[in-house]
Amino acid sequence: MAFVARNFYSILETSFRWECSQTEIVELAMAEKIDLVIALPNVRFDDGTEARMGVIEGGAVRPLFRGYGLLEEHVFIRQARPANCGWKRIEEPKGGIRVMAPDVLITAAEVERFEDENNLVRRVVSGPGAQSRYDWDGFYCEIICRMHNNGLPEKQKELIEEMFNWFLGKSVNGDAPDESTIRKKIRGFWGRLCPD
Repeated sequence: MAFVARNFYSILETSFRWECSQTEIVELAMAEKIDLVIALPNVRFDDGTEARMGVIEGGAVRPLFRGYGLLEEHVFIRQARPANCGWKRIEEPKGGIRVMAPDVLITAAEVERFEDENNLVRRVVSGPGAQSRYDWDGFYCEIICRMHNNGLPEKQKELIEEMFNWFLGKSVNGDAPDESTIRKKIRGFWGRLCPD
């Protein structure tokens, strides 16, 4: 049975997805470039309204995700921004909501919006639950097509350079695996096809 689409990502999951630190994600929120959300169970705002979820300020949770020094185990959130509203002060519970790092989420829609606006390449899924930074399936497909149409080059180094340039040509941000990684992927079949 296939799982339904994700609705939320944790800061940790997003940091793996974007290949950055959790601190950097929180700093994006502090710069108001991405929204962080938390669940708001049993919360009443100062105007008497209630909400199930709300955006929180990145600076309020920064102590949970410091890049250096000791991390706080929890913080108390005293204001939030429910959907389609401005910032509201939390009246109940008194003292705010106790929040730990795993409680801080990013909606899937917000992750996708940020990726689209910033031309981030989504990581390619290569198996159940496994993620790869590079499109290795496309890499092997390209090599097979190259061999079918033009045969193998004389030297393994030529194929390594071709495939390095192939990755660069597909990359939005100039990211490509290093030549030693490509060499390892090619070495396995090169020895069988060109045993001398």
